[in-house]
Amino acid sequence: MKIITNTILYIAITSITCFASDQNTVEKLRQHGEKSQLLSLEQDELSADVQDLIDEQTDSEVIKMLREIELVMADATDLLDQKNTGGATIATETEVIEKIFEAAKKKQQNQKKDGG
Repeated sequence: MKIITNTILYIAITSITCFASDQNTVEKLRQHGEKSQLLSLEQDELSADVQDLIDEQTDSEVIKMLREIELVMADATDLLDQKNTGGATIATETEVIEKIFEAAKKKQQNQKKDGG
């Protein structure tokens, strides 16, 4: 009888622990989704900033690079909006950073070449 009681007690405690863990997981997933969608909105605002930069540029190569950045940023926005913060999103954000660096470098080279 003691074994059965202990077994039932163990099952009850395990079930309560699992339920609490599931509730914690649900809350963490909810928070993750909210943060991901906030990042999506921020990413979209940054994409609009890139559009402003495109409008200010005169160098066709830099404009082309910024348009590519804008497209990749749109991909990142879509991924974040889908609550995807995994490897694909990280790779997309890394690509944005690398392209921004290249565009800035190109603009700086052009300014030096033009005497600025």
